[in-house]
Amino acid sequence: MFQLQLKDPNIFIGTVEGYPEIDLIQELLHKNKIKKAYLMPFMSVAGDHAINDMAGKEEDSWKSILTKAGVECIPVLKGMAEFEPFINIWVGHLAGSMAHFNQDN
Repeated sequence: MFQLQLKDPNIFIGTVEGYPEIDLIQELLHKNKIKKAYLMPFMSVAGDHAINDMAGKEEDSWKSILTKAGVECIPVLKGMAEFEPFINIWVGHLAGSMAHFNQDN
């Protein structure tokens, strides 16, 4: 999360099954007087967690919880693998790892 907050201090990353959970994210949004949030899955693809837990109509989805707290929510159902800058980071890490398997070494 910290690296993204260097780009924009209003970026918060939460987890569905771990830390930080929605309660802390909601608290941070309130503390920073944020009234509009783009909900984006920090996963390679936008699957079940994104569709249901994050953006679903159930009362325990992030969208429902934050909307009830007065935050306008805009779900973005795209995985990180659909954003070229994230792909470039992953490919760079893979290239570094694969270099260890180079037959010339």
